[in-house]
Amino acid sequence: RISMEEGQSLPEGAEPIYDINGTTGIDDFIGGLEEQVYAMAREAGNAPKNFTEDVQAFIAAVDWNEKWIQGLLLGHFLLWVITLGFRRRFYLQVFIFFMVCAMVWSSEHINSAAHVRWQSFSTQDYFDPSGFFISVMFAGPLLALALFQMINFLIISANMLVEVKRNELKTNLASKKKKKKQ
Repeated sequence: RISMEEGQSLPEGAEPIYDINGTTGIDDFIGGLEEQVYAMAREAGNAPKNFTEDVQAFIAAVDWNEKWIQGLLLGHFLLWVITLGFRRRFYLQVFIFFMVCAMVWSSEHINSAAHVRWQSFSTQDYFDPSGFFISVMFAGPLLALALFQMINFLIISANMLVEVKRNELKTNLASKKKKKKQ
């Protein structure tokens, strides 16, 4: 990059590719590219116009009859049922939480491996380098579960705090009664 000192100007006919006042302009550049892509897709007549259409396009692009996708959805469902059913079992929740965190952490590696071997288990390659599919179908539901568990941990902690305070008050009251009798 050429830095522009105060008072300098660009050579005749040159146009800056970034804001010469100090910002890189990368946000403007990426925003412009994004708008061009959407404009080209609109001209072709197949660009999603809003979030709802984006979701509908995603749903239409996925073959929901593939056994591995059905198994993935069933796995998420069972994990949610187990987590909700045993939400008061603290140590089980901790185990599930760390298991979920490990699965989310490994999703990039799973995506890379699945991209290489997709033909052995799928009819199409859902596993692009950006990881959109695995983020939506694998990591997203797991992160939602982890968020639920964090909220559940806060509730468990609040209930424990109330219980400890009650026991402390009972103990103090009992010791005061004992002192009065003596």
